Amino acid sequence: MNEAIGQRVQRYLLDGSDEDLKRLLAISELMAEPTRNALRRSGIQAGWKVIDCGCGPIGGLAVLAELVGPAGRVVGVFASQPTVQRAQSAVEALGLGNVQVVAGDVNELDMAAVGGPFDLALTRLFLLHQADPARTLRRIAGLLRPGGWVICQEPLRSTPPRSFPHLDALDAGWELLHQLVEGFGAPAQAVEHLPRSAAAAGLEVVKMGGFFNVDHPGLAFAIHAGTLAAARERAAAAGLVTGEQIDALVNDLRAAGSGSYQWVSSPFFLDLTLRKAG
Repeated sequence: MNEAIGQRVQRYLLDGSDEDLKRLLAISELMAEPTRNALRRSGIQAGWKVIDCGCGPIGGLAVLAELVGPAGRVVGVFASQPTVQRAQSAVEALGLGNVQVVAGDVNELDMAAVGGPFDLALTRLFLLHQADPARTLRRIAGLLRPGGWVICQEPLRSTPPRSFPHLDALDAGWELLHQLVEGFGAPAQAVEHLPRSAAAAGLEVVKMGGFFNVDHPGLAFAIHAGTLAAARERAAAAGLVTGEQIDALVNDLRAAGSGSYQWVSSPFFLDLTLRKAG
């Protein structure tokens, strides 16, 4: 992030009272550089109109706001109204004046209602949750101008996050999260099949890549634990797992943060640059 936005994020991480939002802001900051690099492959410019599909409480909004500048426009979309309200609070706290967050299902979104067409769409940790990723990509393509871009950064099931020394709870937690995603209706190996889904949606696969981050154990284990904890209530209510199962993994991960670990990685992300026909 540029210095001004980066300083605002750091201040919120230190002073904010919402622990889950702090976790998501930490993920956003750790993902900022690979996201910025991917966005630049599209030739993103000041003044572009861009959309973050499934932005959650922060997503890629800060990086997008930086790259399109005050003359540009960023729209974040998420299906849950409470999450949108949290995102609006984060946007205000970070002073992102060129960002608007709206409630809606990307699969049903009306382009005129959100001010499209857009020059670029970003998905991050979003398509893996979709029941039909090809259909979702087709809907996203419909929000773009001819020749518009889609940047997808989605985590592969393999390889899971790693640490040194190895911690079994990382493997177990990552596998459990994928089981929950599939339990809520997403197809198996949705991310692995994204190039095929993109082609089915009429998008050109311009570039395929991948990346992972290696982070300080205290921060990384806290992020992994927080991600599981955030899924606890919904997963337990749906009968997909017991709260005690999640609590055991969360406790192991949090305890590891103060252990003798030297490094911890993120999952491995598939990084796709897609383009709509001109």
